[in-house]
Amino acid sequence: MADRPAPPFERYAQHWLYSDLVWTRPGEILFTSNLTGQFNLWRMAVGQRGERGPAEPLTAYTDRAVRGIVSGRDGRSVFFMADEDGDEQLQIYRTQASGGEPVAVTHDRKVHHELASGALDPTGRRLLYAGNGRDPADMDIVLHDLVRDVTSRPLRTGEVWANPTWDPAGRRFFVHRILSNTRAETHVHDLGRKTTVEVVPHETDEVAMAQAWTRDGKGLLMLTDLGREFAQLELVDVASGKRKVLASPNADVENVQFAPKSSTLLYSVNQEGYSELYAGQLAGRARRLTALPRGALAGGIWGSALALSPDGACGAALWTNGAQPTGLTWFPLARGRSVPLIESMVGGVPDGPLPAPKLVHFPAPDGRQIPALYYRPKRPPKGPAPAVLSIHGGPESQERPAWMYSGLYAWWNANGISVLAPNIRGSTGYGKTYQKLIHHDWGGAELEDLRAAAEWMRAQPEIDPARLGVFGGSFGGFATLSCVTRLAEYWKVGVDLVGPSNLITFVKTVPPFWTRYMDEWVGNPDREADFLRARSPITYIDNVRADLLIIQGANDPRVNKAESDQMVERLRAAGRKVDYMVFENEGHGFTRRENQRKAIGAAARFLAERLRM
Repeated sequence: MADRPAPPFERYAQHWLYSDLVWTRPGEILFTSNLTGQFNLWRMAVGQRGERGPAEPLTAYTDRAVRGIVSGRDGRSVFFMADEDGDEQLQIYRTQASGGEPVAVTHDRKVHHELASGALDPTGRRLLYAGNGRDPADMDIVLHDLVRDVTSRPLRTGEVWANPTWDPAGRRFFVHRILSNTRAETHVHDLGRKTTVEVVPHETDEVAMAQAWTRDGKGLLMLTDLGREFAQLELVDVASGKRKVLASPNADVENVQFAPKSSTLLYSVNQEGYSELYAGQLAGRARRLTALPRGALAGGIWGSALALSPDGACGAALWTNGAQPTGLTWFPLARGRSVPLIESMVGGVPDGPLPAPKLVHFPAPDGRQIPALYYRPKRPPKGPAPAVLSIHGGPESQERPAWMYSGLYAWWNANGISVLAPNIRGSTGYGKTYQKLIHHDWGGAELEDLRAAAEWMRAQPEIDPARLGVFGGSFGGFATLSCVTRLAEYWKVGVDLVGPSNLITFVKTVPPFWTRYMDEWVGNPDREADFLRARSPITYIDNVRADLLIIQGANDPRVNKAESDQMVERLRAAGRKVDYMVFENEGHGFTRRENQRKAIGAAARFLAERLRM
């Protein structure tokens, strides 16, 4: 292994995590972080050149996790979502940016609610959100009169609606109708006329999603991939439907931010997992910003990793590069350099500075080039050494250069273990054709991509082909279980975090508002039971050779605990070695820092100890 012992994993995990970022007014930002051990809401004053004030908590939860933030246009009222013990039954709360005890807006823990950044109307009296209280399988738009505390449903029901955002006058709102991961529509609802009109009508499996209103309310900034592989940025006239392309790179435009008062536009472009930032005036040409070093935006499921100040003078980002923890960073839109607002690593990165990952590609059997990030030790051991294949979740997501899993990759590197993190078919960021390859094919062609990854690892002179491990969470956990059961000859050890083991039971227990998508995404458990059984890792228990660790949250609403229970039971009945950890107060992942360190620390050591053998 490495020439000298590495510090314990907990040193690498000794840093703060962030998941959302909002600029409330010039000179103040709000963000969510686990600074206190649980994700809470924080406030920070920021000067014109990035001068930082102290981070001040606005919530002090221990059981709840703050998931997303909405700020009123006056910068005073703040709304956020929070759930308990990882159950994702998000409730909505109200507080003040100046502080004070949060007040619940919604109260039913049987209902999942979701806010968008433009949820509060200009008067601060009406709130829009999505919720499945009427029917668990649908997400209705709820209009909540905060003064009278009454609600109504202005749109037709029986749909999955998302991201309602008020226009500047408070008379209309745009909203997304979600038909699949690769098909979404934007509709504008006029409250006075009681009309709902699709802005860019299309019947194809494509995306047209509004991001922001123009200052006069006549136009929408939209991301669309109509007739092309990647999402481009357009300005669409709401009345006429006329479209003007603002940015059309050969890559996805993401994270669109707009400051109406100054007509300043800020967005990122996803270049094989790395983020390039562009800024400019809406009527002019955007230029690439160079204030931030090479890296990527790193946000959570709810919220944004990029924020633009209301005056359009500067921005803030959750920025990462794979060599150090994600940082909360200020940057100017004019010339200048970025400034870190919080030192995320407590006590410094052990053995830092560490090398950033290298972008590599390897061929799949069908000739596609599979992109991957390759993390190698700073001080490579002498001779061939172990390596881990790490598989991201989603699957329609993307491995990006980051301080993954609380420094797990870095700790493995410090112990002489290389890490290959591929973006196999189904990953986002490489065009919608590539993304759609995973639809109705879980455990199919992507398994050959993983075989190709294992062969690539075996071919590297610095890697010992007899000491390979595999690791992943969520879909990555499913892929890990597929690897150790269906590609058993490659792996010495595997770790699965909250991964499905049986596709038949998995599709029957997903959140109810996902159910309508399961036939397309995975398969129908009644009509296609044989197909799903053939793709399920639990079918191939007898093939397992690797030692296994399975980690599960008891309250997981996405991958039910029964998925892990049945896998462990079958493995033990077959005489296979499997360790099992269940966290009673967590869901699909970890919100408590203590649990995160315990779970990932166990995974880190489990793989490292067995790969040393």
